[in-house]
Amino acid sequence: MNPKKIIIFPVIIFLILFTVGMLLSNVIQVENSKSTLPDIGLQSCLVWYDGCNTCTIMTNTDGIKDFACTKMACSEYEKPMCLEPTP
Repeated sequence: MNPKKIIIFPVIIFLILFTVGMLLSNVIQVENSKSTLPDIGLQSCLVWYDGCNTCTIMTNTDGIKDFACTKMACSEYEKPMCLEPTP
């Protein structure tokens, strides 16, 4: 058997599987509705626990506020709470 064929075949299989995986990762996105600003008075918090993840308010260089949360997978959510109130 030709040595080039032995090397090229696994590379082609890898590229096909990699491409399919990348396409599926863009299609299958699980939205976590708990990782949005909850309506329990946490707008005055810098850091809060949404029942599963810890979220933090951040301000970018343009002065626009946004937030980021850890992305833990939880089957059951606990009670959300403020961890660090806005000063």
